Amino acid sequence: MRLSLCMIVKDEAFFIEECLAAAAPYVDEIVVVDTGSSDGTRDIAARYADKILDFQWVDDFSAARNSGLAAATGEWILVLDADERIAPEDFPKLREAMLSTEFDGYYLTQRNYSDDELQHKWIRVAVPDEWSENWTGYTENPILRLFRRNDRIIYQGSIHEIVDGTIAAAGRGKLSVPIHHYVDANPGRSRLDRASRYLVLMDRALSEQEDGRLYGIGGSTALYAAQDYAKASTYFRRAAELGYEPLRCLEGAAEAAYRGGSFGEAQDIYRRLYDEGQRTPSLCLNLANLAVRSGDKPRAALLLKECLSLGGMGPQTDETIRRNIEFLDS
Repeated sequence: MRLSLCMIVKDEAFFIEECLAAAAPYVDEIVVVDTGSSDGTRDIAARYADKILDFQWVDDFSAARNSGLAAATGEWILVLDADERIAPEDFPKLREAMLSTEFDGYYLTQRNYSDDELQHKWIRVAVPDEWSENWTGYTENPILRLFRRNDRIIYQGSIHEIVDGTIAAAGRGKLSVPIHHYVDANPGRSRLDRASRYLVLMDRALSEQEDGRLYGIGGSTALYAAQDYAKASTYFRRAAELGYEPLRCLEGAAEAAYRGGSFGEAQDIYRRLYDEGQRTPSLCLNLANLAVRSGDKPRAALLLKECLSLGGMGPQTDETIRRNIEFLDS
C-alpha cells in the first residue's frame, strides 16, 4: 500500500528541510500545500515534494488540509507539520498498521518538546537522545494523523482541526509512535506571536459555534503562551461547563487565577478540587504556596511533599521544593 505525506506550510524554511528529509525515504508521495510562503519554503519543498499546491489562505486550517488530501493518491495519508518529525525506526510500525482491516485511522503521540516545567503534565526527558535534542522535557498529546484516503475522511474545524469526527470510534486505533514536535525551536517565531494569532482565530470560531474542546485548547494557549490569564480562566471555565475534561479545565482556571494574582479565587477552586480527590503536582505546589501565604506552614510542607510524591515539577523546581520543605519543617 502507498503512503502519502500531506502537509500545509507557510514560511517554514527554518524547519521544513529536516522534516521532509527525514520522511522522504519512508513515504511514497509528498504533497505540500503552501498558503503563501515568502521565505524560501517552496524552494526547499520542491527538492522533496511530488506536488506543491498553492492555496489562498481563508482563515480555515481544515480547508487547507483538505485540499492536500484531495490531491493525494496513496491508499493511506500521513499528516505532519513542518516542525514535526518521525524517527526512521517508527515508519515500519506505520506500514504494519496500514495492513490492518480493523481500523481506518490511528492516533499517534505528539511529543511537544519544551523546557517549561510548569506546563500541565510536563514530562522530564529521562535519557537525552537525538530526538529530544537539548530540550529538558515534553508534554504528550494523542493526535489522529494516520488514516485511509477516503472522500468521507476529512478535516473539520477552522482551527485545531481534526479528522476524528469523520471516522467511527470503533475504526480508530492507537500506535505507540511519537511525533517529535519542536514548536518552540524557531527563535524567529515567538510563542506569544503564535498564540496571539491562534486566539484571534479561536475567538472567531467560538463566536460561530461553542465547542468545549476548543475552549480547553484556547485556555491552555492563553495561559501558557499568551499569558492572558483572564481569557484563560474564562475559556477553561466554559470548557468545564460544556463537559470537556472538567477537572483538568477547572484546575486550569485555578492556575490562571493564581498566575494572575487572584489568590482567593485560585484557593477556592484548588481546595474544591483537592477535596474531590483531584491530585496533580502543580495543584499541590500552588496550593502549598497559597498555604504559605495564609501562614499555614505545616499544611504547606505536607502539600509540597505530596507534590514530589506525585512526580514533581522537574529537576530545578523540585530542588527548590526540597529546600522549602526543609525550611518549613525547621
